Amino acid sequence: MQTTAKNTTFRNRLFQLSLAIVTTVTFAACGSKKAEKSPKEVPVPVEVKMISNAAETKKLSYSGTIDPDNTAQIGFAVPGVVSNITVQEGQHVNKGQLLATIDATEYTNSVAIANAALEQAQDMFNRLEGLYKKGSLPEKDFIDIKTKLAQAKASKNINSKRVSDSRLYAPISGIVSSKSVERGSTAAPGIVAFTIIKTDQVYARISVPESEVGEMKKSLKVTVEVPTLNKSFNGVISIVNPQADAVSKTYIVKIRLDNPSGILLPGMITNVNINTGEKINAVIVPTSAIVRDADGITYVFIASENKKAIRKRVTTGNLSGSNEVTITDGLTAGNNLIVAGQSNLKEGTAVSF
Repeated sequence: MQTTAKNTTFRNRLFQLSLAIVTTVTFAACGSKKAEKSPKEVPVPVEVKMISNAAETKKLSYSGTIDPDNTAQIGFAVPGVVSNITVQEGQHVNKGQLLATIDATEYTNSVAIANAALEQAQDMFNRLEGLYKKGSLPEKDFIDIKTKLAQAKASKNINSKRVSDSRLYAPISGIVSSKSVERGSTAAPGIVAFTIIKTDQVYARISVPESEVGEMKKSLKVTVEVPTLNKSFNGVISIVNPQADAVSKTYIVKIRLDNPSGILLPGMITNVNINTGEKINAVIVPTSAIVRDADGITYVFIASENKKAIRKRVTTGNLSGSNEVTITDGLTAGNNLIVAGQSNLKEGTAVSF
């Protein structure tokens, strides 16, 4: 009887141990399944817009500077000491206005000497001419006096011109932009004394790449913005330089602008906008869709077919309206552009719309 009781007790303990092992394995399996299951990602709500091509007039924009219509660098044609200056830098002068003079005492005396020599030669010629006509004077002697008379006249003209050259006049109307002489200084031929710029009309000068120079047509209307003045001016293309710059390989284009009030000054920075009139298919998106990172890279987010955010780097062009911008590279028609809610997105984020 004891043996039977012992057997019964052993079977009961074996059953309880088996039950414990099964229970432990079951719980371990359930725990493993729970650990393998990741939490479900919550999609970020966004607003999307289907991208489509829009017909738009092709516009080109450039940065430029204001150039004067004409620049005259002038100086004395004869040497001498400057005796008088009548203008200062920044002063407006008219064509023919006296700018400065040099001491012409030496040249005036030379004119007096030349006049005396001319009178003597003229008198001699008058007396000998009659003798030559009567045949009483050899032809050789008559030719000598004719030569002396011509030399005396030339000497008078040369010295008279030197007296005239001692006075410097403005060749054009404009503004004196620089003055390189002072009273008492020595002037010399070839040395610039004054620079005068003509600004009643000016040019907006821009550099155009080879790929776009074909768009530049003379008489094409242009809008020139001058940020310093906070004003815009209308002009036309007047010069397209046919020779490219040897270094930059760009072409100089000049837009003529009327400047009667003189507010456009040489050196001012400009923004030149050219409407070519050519119709093109452009991708236009809201400005709210554009994102710029800390490195200055411009990009947008589009929603893929499986509703994932995809970051696309883009190149922007001109503004098209108050809240739209033209995309020149990076997007194609048919993309679902995310236009709202993109501030909370990164590559691969799930989205809902």
